[in-house]
Amino acid sequence: MQYSDQLLQAIDDYLNGKATATEHQMVNDWYHSFDDAEVSVDVDDADYAKLVEARLKLRVYESTGITVEAKEARTVKLWPRIVAVSRSKFGTSLIAAAAVAFLVLGVYFFNYHSDRHPDAGQDPGLAMNDIAPGKNGATITLANGKVIQLSDAKTGVVIGEDLKYSDGEILRDALDDKGTEDLTASTAKGQTYEFTLPDGTHVWLNADSKISFPSQFIGKTRKILLEGEAYFEVAKNKKSPFVVKTREQEVMVLGTHFNINSYADESSVKTTLFEGSVNVSRLLTKVGANKDLGGKTLKPGQQSILNKENFKVIEANMDEAIDWKNGDFVFKGESLESVMRRVARWYDVEVSYSSDELKNITVGGFVSRSRSISAVLELMERTGKVNFKIEGRKIIVTKLK
Repeated sequence: MQYSDQLLQAIDDYLNGKATATEHQMVNDWYHSFDDAEVSVDVDDADYAKLVEARLKLRVYESTGITVEAKEARTVKLWPRIVAVSRSKFGTSLIAAAAVAFLVLGVYFFNYHSDRHPDAGQDPGLAMNDIAPGKNGATITLANGKVIQLSDAKTGVVIGEDLKYSDGEILRDALDDKGTEDLTASTAKGQTYEFTLPDGTHVWLNADSKISFPSQFIGKTRKILLEGEAYFEVAKNKKSPFVVKTREQEVMVLGTHFNINSYADESSVKTTLFEGSVNVSRLLTKVGANKDLGGKTLKPGQQSILNKENFKVIEANMDEAIDWKNGDFVFKGESLESVMRRVARWYDVEVSYSSDELKNITVGGFVSRSRSISAVLELMERTGKVNFKIEGRKIIVTKLK
């Protein structure tokens, strides 16, 4: 869909509180023209407002094509037709009231810094060699080495007495008649999957990630190993703490929601807490001369960052921390190198730079992970600083001349 200068001006006037009645109607008609106008959300989710806000930002950004660097956050009323789906004991009337209460949200409006017109079409060079986004997919490796390929038509698998998909379809009649066995669940680049562990804990694996765990949790702790990135909704059990061990750290919880990013090619391990409480402890390594091994307890909305030099706690950017789980890329003041690592994992590509200085360019913006790679690259080209070329499964980054 093409967007005229008149519509872009109407959006700008509306965000500034200067819109005429005609412009109000124009923006209203534009907003309700989307196929995904109805959004299903769970009002019990503590991050409800942030989730809806992120979707609105993404809708404004992707539909207008206005470029990546935020001008400022302004408050504006919008009219999403929200279908509230809740398990709340308070009933539908209060659910509806809660939905209405969150309609006043901050929406980013973007400056256009590129010489190309906002209505310009997709870069033909990128579109010609386009790469499709990642999809559902994973494997489970049994103790005997057998690898079970999980269906990309399914979204999740439940590990219990049987292995079965979340819709009830059985994969294997029994894991091990003799008792507990060690299992490994893995996603390759360009894959994501949900796993329900034997204790009822839900784990969403991002691309190029792996968890190792027993087919039954026996003993005083429920311990798993993680490589890569995962979001956890831990089943509560006061008698058996849930422990996630990654490179250089260990996270202990009783029952809570949190995300861990522990990719080996990242400079730090990030743990972000969404609900409850977690304790994060540094592990003693052969190389680590840092003696700060004390644990740090996180509160909801906080993130611990652990690297060779530091172990600190900050207020987290919650949208960005689990953008991948929500099906988005959210880039806020990140280096191009950091952004392209995330892109490479999801689209299963290799990235090369014509010069190292390009790696430090700052990038910001929102784009859906369901879009092809050309949409993501074109978004970053609109900074007016870089150019991308696709050769097979290789992305070449050059300086814009």
